[in-house]
Amino acid sequence: MGGGTLMDLLLTIVYYFVGACFAAAAIMATIRIVRGPSIVDRMVGSDTFATILICVFCADMAIRGHTTTLPLVLGLAMTASVGTIAVARFVSRDRPRQNYSTDTEAELDVTVPAGNTKPAPEANGESSKEGESR
Repeated sequence: MGGGTLMDLLLTIVYYFVGACFAAAAIMATIRIVRGPSIVDRMVGSDTFATILICVFCADMAIRGHTTTLPLVLGLAMTASVGTIAVARFVSRDRPRQNYSTDTEAELDVTVPAGNTKPAPEANGESSKEGESR
């Protein structure tokens, strides 16, 4: 009988500790939302805050053994993901598109054939016969 109360006490301590961790994380996410400085920082903060809320509701469901907040969790997850996609599209619209394949080829001055770790002889100024004799 005494073991049950000790277990209840330990679980209560764990619950308060987890709650304090969730509260600290929510405060830090709120600070990130308020301070910014960019829209991307604010979006990361709001995504973190939404994730913390989802975790709190899921922990509540696990502790109390119910599923009444499950629709709220699903709606919050859907809203957070749609919001993230919207902000990502908004931010990407401001940046010009770049063709990375032509940029990287222009930056390279040594041509390395696929599967070969040594530069081609033509890239070093050597003739192909000198490269074959090695």
